[in-house]
Amino acid sequence: LIGRELNGDPRPGHAFDDNPYKSPIVPGSSAAARMRKPMNTFPDIAREAFGEKGCIVLSSVLYFELFSCLAIFFVSLGDHLFTLFPEISQSKHMCAVAIVLTIPTALLRTPRLLSYLSAVGTFATVAFVLSVVASAVSAGDITDSLAERYGRLEDTPHHILWRTSGLPLALGLIAYALSGHAIVPSIYSSMKRPQDFEPMVTFTFSIVITCCCLVAVSGYYMFGSFVEDQITISLATAGTAPKLAMDMLTWLMILTAFSKFTLTMFPLALGIEEIVAPYVPSETAMEVASSLIKLILIVLALAVAIFFPSFSFLCSLVGLICTMLVS
Repeated sequence: LIGRELNGDPRPGHAFDDNPYKSPIVPGSSAAARMRKPMNTFPDIAREAFGEKGCIVLSSVLYFELFSCLAIFFVSLGDHLFTLFPEISQSKHMCAVAIVLTIPTALLRTPRLLSYLSAVGTFATVAFVLSVVASAVSAGDITDSLAERYGRLEDTPHHILWRTSGLPLALGLIAYALSGHAIVPSIYSSMKRPQDFEPMVTFTFSIVITCCCLVAVSGYYMFGSFVEDQITISLATAGTAPKLAMDMLTWLMILTAFSKFTLTMFPLALGIEEIVAPYVPSETAMEVASSLIKLILIVLALAVAIFFPSFSFLCSLVGLICTMLVS
């Protein structure tokens, strides 16, 4: 999916010279192949492979995955803002974030502009991972003090290497952490050097796996069974780091979720715009429709986040259903 077919050439593998099975077809000699519209999205690939019905099925799964991610980011933003301003409810925090998010989602209309926002999110993520690892090294295992604070001294051991009941949730979270299929074509089409796409994917997934492992080991080593859905909330409530440092770390997580929300919104809104485009009479009307689509998506995602405020449940649900279906 991220190799040859993304370049828009519908011929099978045996038509290429680097394949051991030679073909009498000279590459580029087919008029149908040369005139075929390039494939820029996964629904385009599904349409070539499975027909129009396959395109509809895959598009529905992809768009549901993206929409669920929007709700997840709202939950994450609400939780972290609540740790900073506990006097305001989480739902009110999410409503305020929804209002602020309308500005970048309306202004950033091209994936090339979104790449700058992605760089900000990448910096925030790396800084967050380093902060969690540094906290684990400096504070060490604090499960005994947490058990005494929460009155759960009898709940031993605090570190359990294997828990069968948590396996479905863990698999769903892993699948969600390594997902992102739907925005792959957008990244490819916005790259200055698309030929470097595959090395870039290998490099970035290596970084993602490394970051996930570092946070998982550090967080569970520090908090054991007392760890929260989001490690930053555990760090804030534990009180092992200075308040200023924890506030900065929380703001980093807010910045990360904010940037990811906008990046995820773009391909979802673009896909819906492609559906309504044939029915829009002018370019000005299309711009208005684009803004309305984004506003409606923000409102719907906010409603889902308010009614289903469990971060781990939403992540696991998206990972198990959407990510595995697309894979």
